[in-house]
Amino acid sequence: MTKAGGRESKIVAPIAFVLRCTMAVTAAYFLAGAAGFPHPLWACIFALVGSQDSVTAIVTTIAGRVTGTIIGVMIAIAVGVVMSQFGLGMVWKIALSVALCAACAWGRPAIQLCLWTPPIIFMTASPAESIVSVGLYRGGEVIIGVVVGGLLLIVSDRILARRTRPRRRAPT
Repeated sequence: MTKAGGRESKIVAPIAFVLRCTMAVTAAYFLAGAAGFPHPLWACIFALVGSQDSVTAIVTTIAGRVTGTIIGVMIAIAVGVVMSQFGLGMVWKIALSVALCAACAWGRPAIQLCLWTPPIIFMTASPAESIVSVGLYRGGEVIIGVVVGGLLLIVSDRILARRTRPRRRAPT
């Protein structure tokens, strides 16, 4: 790479990072709102997390995070419904849900997002909401964020790769 290309890269890379993060959080916020999710915060957080991953493994990362979120939602809903029948509170629900998620995620780092999901669901639920609807909302918000952040990472990487690819000279 030429000296000029090196200087350009030092300028372009941080600008691309700022734009990618800004676009990820904005797109996730609007998409979650358009889908009717009540807490677009979770879409924004996971869009930012996803937009900073390694591009070489992003497809696997997106798949793992979506799978982990779905596992966490299913476990949180099941535990929430069953434990409510026994009058057990949030601490017990979180503890059992995280234990079950940890058992699922052991040795599978790609799906470890399932560990975060039950606390997010239980701590954002209001008494007026069913745990099923809260679980589906939070899961949807997280999945939107993960997908938006990951896709923007892929797109920005491809744009930067084209921009920094050595240009062929015309034969003289």
